[in-house]
Amino acid sequence: MNGTKQIKWFRVAGVGAIPEKEGRQVQYGQHVVALFNLGEEYLAVENQCPHKGGPLADGIVAGKNVFCPLHNWKINLENGCALSGGTGRVKTFPVKVARNEIYLAFEEASYQECDLSGQDQNSQVSNPVEE
Repeated sequence: MNGTKQIKWFRVAGVGAIPEKEGRQVQYGQHVVALFNLGEEYLAVENQCPHKGGPLADGIVAGKNVFCPLHNWKINLENGCALSGGTGRVKTFPVKVARNEIYLAFEEASYQECDLSGQDQNSQVSNPVEE
């Protein structure tokens, strides 16, 4: 044994289950996750906006961000950081695709560091558009 931790991957959906530029809620045990199809990749974050708990899976996807359906908080899907509206963040989950199936590593979820320097913390987007 070389001391490398074995990652446990769990199948959560087939590749065709989530249309491009959309999200879906998936659940495994206590983990409620928003899984997004960005076309070239899948990304997963906690399905609860850090602002008021809105369901991020129901948000509008623009680039590698999602806008919360409740108050338009912009959340980066790569690092889970709130980019507008406040300084919250959500956990991110590792995703892999193999044999047309999507897998998540729930035990590897983490909060990423957020560098908010230079960002307008008071801005909200009322009509998000593709980036």
